[in-house]
Amino acid sequence: MTKLAMVSFSFNKGGAGIAANKFKELLVGQKSKFQVNMITQDDAGYYQLFKRLISYGLNIFQFDGNTTKHSLNLFSYSPVIKKFNMDQDKLFHLHWINNDTLSVFDFHKIPSGTVMTLHDEWLYCGCEHYYKVLDQTNDFIYGYPFYKRNVFGIHWNSLIWKVKYKKLSRRRDLIYTVPSSWMLDRARSSAILKGSDIRLLPNPIDSDTFTPSTKDTIKSFRNALNIENDCFIFVYGAISGKKNKLKGMNLLNLAIKTLQSKELNIPISKIVLIDFGGFKGDSELHGFRNISLGHINDRDYLAKLYSSADCVVVPSMVESFGQIAAEALSCSTPVVSFDTSGLRDIVLDNKTGFVAKSFCVNSLCSNLIKMIEISQETRVLMGQNGREHIIKNFSCSNVSEKYFSILEDAAKLKNLQN
Repeated sequence: MTKLAMVSFSFNKGGAGIAANKFKELLVGQKSKFQVNMITQDDAGYYQLFKRLISYGLNIFQFDGNTTKHSLNLFSYSPVIKKFNMDQDKLFHLHWINNDTLSVFDFHKIPSGTVMTLHDEWLYCGCEHYYKVLDQTNDFIYGYPFYKRNVFGIHWNSLIWKVKYKKLSRRRDLIYTVPSSWMLDRARSSAILKGSDIRLLPNPIDSDTFTPSTKDTIKSFRNALNIENDCFIFVYGAISGKKNKLKGMNLLNLAIKTLQSKELNIPISKIVLIDFGGFKGDSELHGFRNISLGHINDRDYLAKLYSSADCVVVPSMVESFGQIAAEALSCSTPVVSFDTSGLRDIVLDNKTGFVAKSFCVNSLCSNLIKMIEISQETRVLMGQNGREHIIKNFSCSNVSEKYFSILEDAAKLKNLQN
């Protein structure tokens, strides 16, 4: 039996924490093969919070114009280091190590054979979690200069990158995984991880939970929201949408405003917008009814929401994977997104949905119109294609096979190093 320790800041908070939990769930049915324990800050005390506040406070002295989250990771959560030192016979799988779960200064303490899953670009960048969109300087490939135009204050990106480079660039006893082809290319081209063992390991999608609802269930769901059956429903996730510009809510807002001025084959009153992840309420957005369902923790309810929609819109500027798009397609609902990042693996233009020109409001609006005006039969076919695509490439059984193979290789690598 393989002893495995999974490390993540959380297994239930945030997209990375939820993704980490999905891998934990893959191991539940493998109790005869794996003895798993989790190390998380979910129950951490005030001292750890104090250390996190110091890192956060120092971080604000850098101004680089990048709106994504930044992490210095100056400190480690002590139970992680204790496990590294005590359990030499264990395999480790590191997930979300930010929020001072593992300090950059302790990267050399990571045991041989450890699997590190990248849920964003932080590990091979400076302290930003995604490299600045549309910035072609590509410092993560060529190195971060200490002096850079339009970066003011303490250039933490350069300082933290140099520590990561020193600790990781020559290590060949670790296995890294990334959730999309886009991140695979980026990680392999980065100065820190170039030449490392990097594998493609998508986030698993529970296609048994995220499955198409029956017509009666859809009718009942719509009736509960006071939506007529002949209405066209767009669904979008508003999780951290207003705080995180990379989620593209401002672009979607402009696209909807443009949509309101177009001549459509159905009245505006028959188009309904539904968002989830923010606050609850029923309002109007540029003349369209907008229903906000708030945070949804019930995956069965979320599957019903996806199934009841005619289209799910994912306006993100960057996604390491594209969880919402994959879940929607698993429910046989077509998706409209931008041509960007990890979404390219999931949304296939004219097959599982429509792909808009990157970050172009008019193109996004045009594709929303196309989705409204194509026949229902075409949308159904797109949805069916989407579900087949998800089951073939991202289902739990498919990802499990890849995951267990990686763990086997990690165990061999650990034994070889020892």
